[in-house]
Amino acid sequence: MIYADPIMVEIERKLDAGTPLSAQDGLALYRTWDIHSLGRLARRQKERKSGKKVFYVLNRYINSTNVCYAGCTFCSFAADEFKEAHRVFRMTADQVFAKAMETGANFNQIHIVGGHDPRQLSLDYWLPLMRRFKAALPHVQLSLFTAAEIEYMAKRHRMTFPQIVAELKAAGLDNVNGGAAEIFADETRAKICPNKVSAANWLALHEELHRQGVASNATMLYGHIESLEDRVDHMIRLRESQDRSPGFNAFIPLAFHPDGNELSYCGWTTGLDDIRTFAVARLMLHNFDHIKAYWMIQGLKACQVALQFGADDMDGTHGSTDEEMIYHSAGTQSGQYVDDREFRRLIEEAGYMPVRRNSTYDEFAWDWTPPASPMAGREAVVTVSS
Repeated sequence: MIYADPIMVEIERKLDAGTPLSAQDGLALYRTWDIHSLGRLARRQKERKSGKKVFYVLNRYINSTNVCYAGCTFCSFAADEFKEAHRVFRMTADQVFAKAMETGANFNQIHIVGGHDPRQLSLDYWLPLMRRFKAALPHVQLSLFTAAEIEYMAKRHRMTFPQIVAELKAAGLDNVNGGAAEIFADETRAKICPNKVSAANWLALHEELHRQGVASNATMLYGHIESLEDRVDHMIRLRESQDRSPGFNAFIPLAFHPDGNELSYCGWTTGLDDIRTFAVARLMLHNFDHIKAYWMIQGLKACQVALQFGADDMDGTHGSTDEEMIYHSAGTQSGQYVDDREFRRLIEEAGYMPVRRNSTYDEFAWDWTPPASPMAGREAVVTVSS
């Protein structure tokens, strides 16, 4: 390739040799004005991993409670039940099950995230519900919790990480969501999420999940008070973790949203920063197979552009009655549901081949439908308590 910025020549040489990029390389990529070359390099690395494929999943998305006492300054979703009773919701296990089933069973993943809620985050609540899902929907992978939620449960039950992971896996946990990574740099993390799982424990818990055969994703919250050095450090720590204990499926850059939280003065990320972050992630994280552009955060049009900057996944359709609340509380203007035909149209228009997947990237025909489960019809009839 011919580059306008000569730094890209050395970076291309390292990529071709399979040499991990350094922190200095990462900063150079963030600061280069040669955005077109950055995109070309990232697109080439993406196509070395997954060719012309771009993935999506038919899934259900549920926020099970907004009660949370972590006190993160970037969050607009959490509610204190003693100070904001009018905002609080907390779903029963029956309600979670009924919500997942309300538009049928033709999906491959259930994605559930809540908060640090002392009344909901317990094994007594989750283990029976997970077993119930597995009995009624054996074809569906459970993509539940974040490392913060699992650490909170472990503390409540006085369990070690190996013990709680073993319990959750035995009940059917297939994948853990990548949230709560935020930004690993200690000084910045202490300002934005001082009460949440530490960076060291986030990494230790994910490595334990991988050792026991549970997959996971990784995220990075960017666009608030962090520096570019913090972002590159975050990616390198993830890359080193993946080397120690492989099991991360995808990296998901999460753009900070400013509405209704303590960091609103930081404003919105720009389109250029968004696509640059996707490309840098693809080039820094050579041992991650997938970089996900989550349409709920970036919007469908930006995700379509991100496919030219290293992303190879647009995440899930969600159910037509689902309601994502974490990013919508913070001002995202995306919708709540996208028909899979729209996903496929956008991917094909970008020059790629849409591939339906599950949490662990097993591939399915676009019109695949699950085999009938004898439990599904009976379990779908659930009395929903208020």
